[in-house]
Amino acid sequence: DRIGNDDQVQLFLSTFNDGRQATFFAVNPFGVQADGALNENGRTACGGFNCAVATREAPDLSQDFVWESKGRMVPGGYEVEIRIPFKSIRFQAGDSQAWGINVLRVVQRSGQEQTWTPVVRAAASFLSQSGQLAGLSALRRGTVVDLIPTITSVVNGAATGPGGKWEYGGGDPEIGGTARWGITPNLTLNATANPDFSQVESDVGQFAFDPRQALFFPERRPFFLEGLEQFDAPNRLVHTRRIVQPVLANKVTGRAFGTQLGVLAAADDRIASRHGDTPLFGVMRLTRDLGPGSRIGMLWTEQADGPDRNRVLGIDGRVVLGGVHSFTFDGAIARDVVDGAVTTAPIWGAGYSLNGRTFRARYSASGIASDFRTRTGFISRPGIARANIAHSLTRLKEGAALESLTGEVVLDGTWQYDDFVAGRGIQDRKLHFNVNSRWRGGWRAGVSWLEESFGFDPLIYRNHAIQGPGGEVLPFVGTPRLPNRDYVVTVGSPA
Repeated sequence: DRIGNDDQVQLFLSTFNDGRQATFFAVNPFGVQADGALNENGRTACGGFNCAVATREAPDLSQDFVWESKGRMVPGGYEVEIRIPFKSIRFQAGDSQAWGINVLRVVQRSGQEQTWTPVVRAAASFLSQSGQLAGLSALRRGTVVDLIPTITSVVNGAATGPGGKWEYGGGDPEIGGTARWGITPNLTLNATANPDFSQVESDVGQFAFDPRQALFFPERRPFFLEGLEQFDAPNRLVHTRRIVQPVLANKVTGRAFGTQLGVLAAADDRIASRHGDTPLFGVMRLTRDLGPGSRIGMLWTEQADGPDRNRVLGIDGRVVLGGVHSFTFDGAIARDVVDGAVTTAPIWGAGYSLNGRTFRARYSASGIASDFRTRTGFISRPGIARANIAHSLTRLKEGAALESLTGEVVLDGTWQYDDFVAGRGIQDRKLHFNVNSRWRGGWRAGVSWLEESFGFDPLIYRNHAIQGPGGEVLPFVGTPRLPNRDYVVTVGSPA
């Protein structure tokens, strides 16, 4: 998947022709592949310090499909070939159907993208501007059955003592396996027992720039990557890495009765339990299209660990109006029971975006209650409320030395959630001025001016103390606010 800096040809294949979701395939001039899925949810892929213009949403490259590709250099350019088996994708069950399709060429030396169908910037959706493969009939996925048995064994050796005999232990085999069955062309069942994930790549190292936020590590285990896009929910309320070492797991993903669905059930190993029991997980995600680019979704998650219980119920949606206006909303309630103590708390969010050719606007607000707990998802920082306003204006001139110039103003505020509800003061304030440009030949340059103020967070330093005069130990109370004034200069060259 690491061809982001290469010239490449990208294929977006929307087999359900819903203008919202597509399978993504990309090939560079030497046939090296990248693949994934694109779910358009109104999350822009650009903005900030080094972005000349706001762009379409980026696909999620977590998934891996089975397909073939070749590429070769020819005079004046390159050629690529792609072969995608029907068994590798899901599609409609009808005898006659139409698929959405778009082909995109990325030219690194110029920083430009060329699309097969005319695509305009003044639109809330990229996929809704795709072309169509019409008149498809007699499509057969064939029998889709994959069986992957595994047998693993570990032998450990150690000396019995100084100068003692070297002895070995262990060696008992562990048997497991994974199975996949394509029930219909658009519905797949996956099951696993005692899976072996030893071949999974290790996580990429990350830096913690803000100690108030937990680091997020994406899912990499093959069983959970299959159909991962079906569990996509706002605020990462579904994060399968919370299932540490599954003993048994099964899931159904795909479409049924016009509804996109993902259902997952799993039993985790006892090592992940507070009580020495077998933690049980259940997830159900349903999404239904309401027209091109619009949808409504529902989420239910549950985790049981002995007497402890955690349940989350949520609803979310997106409405696209006039092709350029996009409204999003989400809300969920979590009920958490730990050692008999019961807490119930909400999470919510709403947003609006205007995607014009030269003027763009984005407004959003969200909140996570201090007592909100999800044991099937990932919350980077609970107990905050946030509001964001961003306006940008772009000047475009085709063929000029300066192809685009974008000015952006971003106003961002963060509150402690309880202070926000009570109408008390803001904690963090940020005002950013960004100017980004794109020049002929793929060069980019930008400058940003940051005016920020960070309030003292007593939750981080509640267990910190300092030594005062005479050796007296005093609680650390910090300073009320820390101002920050900064600037950022960026320069980017063609890959």
